[in-house]
Amino acid sequence: MNTVVSVKRTSSGRSFAALEESANTLFKDCLDAFHAIGELDELAENLRILSLNAELAAGRAGPKGRAVRALTQYTRELVNRLSSIQNEMRRLRERTETLGNTCLKDFEALRAPDLGSERERMTRELEQNIHALTQSVEEFANRTRFIGEVVTQSDSIATNIAIEAAAAGEYEKEFRTVSDTMRRYIEDLRQMLEVVSDSVRKALDRGRTLRAADFVALSERARG
Repeated sequence: MNTVVSVKRTSSGRSFAALEESANTLFKDCLDAFHAIGELDELAENLRILSLNAELAAGRAGPKGRAVRALTQYTRELVNRLSSIQNEMRRLRERTETLGNTCLKDFEALRAPDLGSERERMTRELEQNIHALTQSVEEFANRTRFIGEVVTQSDSIATNIAIEAAAAGEYEKEFRTVSDTMRRYIEDLRQMLEVVSDSVRKALDRGRTLRAADFVALSERARG
């Protein structure tokens, strides 16, 4: 049988139940962001294959392809950065999911009516886990900024390849195809980043609100 807990409101209108709802939403925003970033592997692989094909085309072009060859090598460096970021994201997702599930269990445990002196200790642990979860969101936000830098640099490379194509004679069409395809992949990256950034912004806002809350005081009020 479920126990109904009477929740008293603070003067600011916050309650322990409201904190739980905010934490649930924060966790959902995190999962949404990680889901959206899942496309990064495929997009990075597309860029990698494109850079290899472009380098082969540059080799066939001889001296006219020298600049394009250098640009494709730089593209692969950016792809390696994306792969590194994605590996970091996987580790961050594992940690975030563990923390999020722990927080949800902590909230559930604190609904029990007769915790006695354990309530404050359990609430402190919940508060620490919430803070750790919001730190994970901040780390995620930093990684998305790195992806944004890669998008900007990749766009510049595509522009320079298009410029080189104009002077490549019979290889112009091939290099221009590389530039156009690269821009399409970059646009896919940019759209993915917009979706991710929206979830991250929401999570950061909720995280700041949660970190400013007095968990112990609200938990004590929820007991009465």
